[in-house]
Amino acid sequence: MNTPRNTELRVVPTAVDGESSRATLRIDAERPVPAPPPSIETAQLEKQAAAERELDRLNQAATVEQLGLGQHMNWLIASQAIFIHAFMMLFIVSGLGVVALNHWLLGGLALVGILCALALHSHIDRAVRTLALLVVQRRAVEAELAALNGRKPNLPKEVSGISAWSGPGFVAFWLVLLACSAAIRL
Repeated sequence: MNTPRNTELRVVPTAVDGESSRATLRIDAERPVPAPPPSIETAQLEKQAAAERELDRLNQAATVEQLGLGQHMNWLIASQAIFIHAFMMLFIVSGLGVVALNHWLLGGLALVGILCALALHSHIDRAVRTLALLVVQRRAVEAELAALNGRKPNLPKEVSGISAWSGPGFVAFWLVLLACSAAIRL
């Protein structure tokens, strides 16, 4: 950003063979000139505009995090459905006697399901924490805007706690599924 410069004008004599009839006009623009202080109304309008820009930025960031959180939840549910379906199909087919029961394969499917649930849960947890921080920041900006122009704040909702238990819930489900399959086969 360019700051205004001091534009003092002064006459400087030329050093050309003593001609005193010519003079040079030099503008001294080395020292910055402080800008005049803004009026109270202008300062308040600038503050309000900055707060509204910050609110827009926070809304966009929260929307991106919500989309990411939804995508991770979709991946978690889809992956667990696929692994549970594969586990149940293998268990049922082996129970019919078509294929010999392979405990290593069942255990491997359960282990992959558990690892996938834990990995996706870590991403979900990060997205929930980031979204919670954005909600706190948005509440502060909404309160600032309410103080500046007297409008009622539009406070965002709290982040859902359901997604915090999704990963550990699937891990517990896998452990129960393994225990039940082992108890049925014994």
